[in-house]
Amino acid sequence: MMAITLTQVDVWTALAHGFISFLSPCALPLLPSFLALLFYDKKAAFLRIIGFFLGLSATFASLGALSGTLGGFFDKNLLRYAAGTLVIIMSVLFLLQIQLFRPKAIKLNRFKAGGIFSGIGLGLGVGLVWIPCASPVLASILAIAATRGTALRGALLLFIYSLGISVPFLTIGGVVSKLFSKVSFKTPLWERVLKYATSALLLVLGLLILTGKAFV
Repeated sequence: MMAITLTQVDVWTALAHGFISFLSPCALPLLPSFLALLFYDKKAAFLRIIGFFLGLSATFASLGALSGTLGGFFDKNLLRYAAGTLVIIMSVLFLLQIQLFRPKAIKLNRFKAGGIFSGIGLGLGVGLVWIPCASPVLASILAIAATRGTALRGALLLFIYSLGISVPFLTIGGVVSKLFSKVSFKTPLWERVLKYATSALLLVLGLLILTGKAFV
């Protein structure tokens, strides 16, 4: 039977990537709207939260499974060099605040009422919004997922990544959106700190992958 257990490094790396994605500057302003839609139907709030979690997790787990599957077709050393190089490139893109994709308007109002299935639709929609917002960080964790070499491990890694987004979203999302929504004519300090810290983290991860010190 194939083992799909991930190491502690995998788990913490995926959670960190998810939390950084949660703090994406282009997604934070949308948090109040997302939360309002999620809790619009208070009677079905519990089922909607479960559905939201399932939809969001399915979005990223599917990407992880695809990445892990594709990784299994390549030579391990070649994959290591490619993944390490990609993560380093993503560190530069994040530093320069360059998104790989531009977010498109997605009509989520259709999911403002209903139970678990409406919550799943909302989770899928929010996941699609987060993909372009966190594209350098997401591309980095997908590159790491590819080094796992199997669909199951890739899916599990991106499921953990989704936890890094959904848990703070559901617990402190409202507070965070209020703290970071203050009007400023220059880049907020937290955003600059996040940019430099994340870029440094991705750079170190890329170098570790290239040298075979991690995720191999």
